[in-house]
Amino acid sequence: MSPRDGDLIKTVLLNAAEGSARRLRVLEWGSGQSTLSFAQILAAHDLPFHWLSLEYDREYFDTFLAPTLLYRADTVLRYPDDDRSLHGPVGDGRAHIEAVCWNRTALRPSERSADREADLDDYVNYPAATGHGFDVILVDGRKRCRCLLAAADFMETDTVVMLHDARHPHYHPPLARYPASRFIGDDMWVGARSAARLDEVLAERAAMPATLGYRWHLRRVMAGRKMFETTELAPLLAERGVMLSREQVHRLFTGVPERLNPNLLVALCDILDCQVGDLIEPARQAHDGGGSR
Repeated sequence: MSPRDGDLIKTVLLNAAEGSARRLRVLEWGSGQSTLSFAQILAAHDLPFHWLSLEYDREYFDTFLAPTLLYRADTVLRYPDDDRSLHGPVGDGRAHIEAVCWNRTALRPSERSADREADLDDYVNYPAATGHGFDVILVDGRKRCRCLLAAADFMETDTVVMLHDARHPHYHPPLARYPASRFIGDDMWVGARSAARLDEVLAERAAMPATLGYRWHLRRVMAGRKMFETTELAPLLAERGVMLSREQVHRLFTGVPERLNPNLLVALCDILDCQVGDLIEPARQAHDGGGSR
């Protein structure tokens, strides 16, 4: 996700929360760094919220999200397939995260045709089954078309729905179900029941506070292992089942990746005999406010 698109999501969340007399209710299909960072932004503004995050990839969830989430107050992790729940420390109840994960693996429909038919009915239908409404819905996981259709069926008058990776034509047919919508930012789409509601949540804000990001230290760690060329990395990744083009490996080496596949992280740690924390350093980032419409 680009910084510009991240700022747009922050703008929508903060405008929706500050314009409401009740606790903000957020639904997120597809857990990830957004679950941690955007919830932290709402908490930093002392805005009460309930964040429902849904994930299907159990390995990714347990490796990269569950350990961090369980340190947060008022967090519950639910595993419906196991009929099991885990709870974080008890807090003041203002910032509540509920993360639900099913026992599936990483799905790569572009590489494995069977993944396109994967049964994620529970993942798609879970929000409607709760009987609760939502103020902001983020669609950023698998089965995005089905999630967009489901959201259109149970959204309320002021609900705002946001789609990431909106450039893909495959995701566009369900967008017609929304009376008002816009393509915004670099790769976002936002829909609602009225253009007036979109104007409200996309209204420009004052400068945004510093938020958590990360520094990427792959080049430094590789240098410490006497590895200085990206050509050395590609075959080692391939041996571990991570297939990247020469250009992708070069970008991984020279820039800060916006998305980090857990399989890639595990492979890098194995190759370089390091920990995830050696590659990723949390860091505060300041962004200008506003959004573009």
